[in-house]
Amino acid sequence: MFHFKKSPAFTVLELLIVIAIVSIMAGVSVYSLSISRTATRDAKRISDISVIRAALSQYWLLKAVYPPGEQVYLGKAGSSADRLSNIGFASQSEAAETIFLDRIPTPPTVNEYYLYTGNMQGYSLKFTMERASAYGKAGVWYAHTTGVDGEDIAK
Repeated sequence: MFHFKKSPAFTVLELLIVIAIVSIMAGVSVYSLSISRTATRDAKRISDISVIRAALSQYWLLKAVYPPGEQVYLGKAGSSADRLSNIGFASQSEAAETIFLDRIPTPPTVNEYYLYTGNMQGYSLKFTMERASAYGKAGVWYAHTTGVDGEDIAK
């Protein structure tokens, strides 16, 4: 007669429970990482817009007008708006006396850009937020001399 010695081991049910718990923890971790990356991209956008607005303010202090421009793509490759100087948004190769922003910030994702529309009295700087922020819900926002809102009006 054969006698089997019972050795300590996991049962199939115990292994399934452990696999389920590990899978849930991995899913929560991936979700948290995704939220963190989105928040980081939005923080970069806010920082970029602040830098551009500060340079536009310096431009206005020197010239008492804002740079004119209808749909100037900032941060877009090949847009020839690489910097802000005394002649407005221009490429790096154009000569300028005063440079307010040597390099326009590049948005955090591929095929994304900031859209500038301006006249002598004001400007509208379009950007997109992926998540709700201090500005409000996720979506398209416009920065102006007076602040940030949802209106695409140069003010």
